[in-house]
Amino acid sequence: MKHLLKILAVAFISLLIISCEKDEDQAILGEGTTPTLKADKTAIVLLKDNEADPAVKFDWTNPKFQTQVALKNTLQVAKAGTNFQSAGESIVTANDLTTTYTVGDFNKLMLDSGLIPGIATSIEIRLKSEVGPSVLYSSPVTMTVTPYLTEFPSFYIVGEASAVGWNAGTAQMLYKKDNFSTIYTYLESGKAFRFLGQQDWGPLNYSLDATGMNAGNKYFKTWSTNLAPSTPENMQFNGATGMYKIVIDADAAVKSITVSASPINNWNPANLYMVGTVNGWNAGTAIPMTSLGNGKFEHTITLPAASEFKFLGQQSWGDLDWGNITADGNTGFLGPKGSNGNIKFDGTGGSYKVSVDVKLGVYKIQPL
Repeated sequence: MKHLLKILAVAFISLLIISCEKDEDQAILGEGTTPTLKADKTAIVLLKDNEADPAVKFDWTNPKFQTQVALKNTLQVAKAGTNFQSAGESIVTANDLTTTYTVGDFNKLMLDSGLIPGIATSIEIRLKSEVGPSVLYSSPVTMTVTPYLTEFPSFYIVGEASAVGWNAGTAQMLYKKDNFSTIYTYLESGKAFRFLGQQDWGPLNYSLDATGMNAGNKYFKTWSTNLAPSTPENMQFNGATGMYKIVIDADAAVKSITVSASPINNWNPANLYMVGTVNGWNAGTAIPMTSLGNGKFEHTITLPAASEFKFLGQQSWGDLDWGNITADGNTGFLGPKGSNGNIKFDGTGGSYKVSVDVKLGVYKIQPL
């Protein structure tokens, strides 16, 4: 019993020593003064033609402590009156005490912070200074900013839930028109995926803007109920395995992803046929393609200039019907019956290999 009391006494004294040391460190560090921030503009209209020009300059003072400390400084941007909820952030070098943004860089920061292009919006910007666990904020600077529309990003699907797996080099780009990116493709239940901005793991990654997600992966503000965060990088598909229509709205004020069932839930038809000007649009004599398995088909054919055609899963005008996504054209993306048009061949006459991947939702016309 005496030994136990001695052990407890030593532990208690050690705790007091550690506590005193922490208090002493805190006393030396001090609470710190409040940082300050100022900008050389109060209203800015950003123009794409001036992307390389200076847009705004910020100057600040760092918080001062009783001893020298290492700081991490970040500019936080939010719409006025939101109390910096969902603020955009830009890290600045603490020792510089000043930074100037070009029009292009400041415009990106504004769009990332949720501002709508072409609309003058009142914003607040503050300096966030971090010293270990302590965080100090400057008073906010208010300004009015009108950002401009930039090119909308491209999205490449990758992941075990998709038809391409985790190979970034074969990540499949979605069909992009204005702010919408769309594809009819396969998704597997209970598995993860995300989108890349290129056929590589960096620099751009897009996933759900959810708690626990890596900051560099946060993008989609809203998503359909069959998706869930798979932190720290991905999203999980929770619908039934099958073919789905994925629609991304990249409008800066929206940033949404919707996954809904495709009208045709067949990613591996037993047969695929070509029908069009190449056979007088006679479905009964539609030209059979060679199956490569797993929804892939190909056929070598002579295509006269200005040929048009579609793909059928039977030698009749039945339910299995694929063409160019949404409307007539030659985008390389498949659309199912009810959401497609004719594939309009825009090359010169000659011999071509036509390849189709129903599961992935794409087609190719390659000269031989």
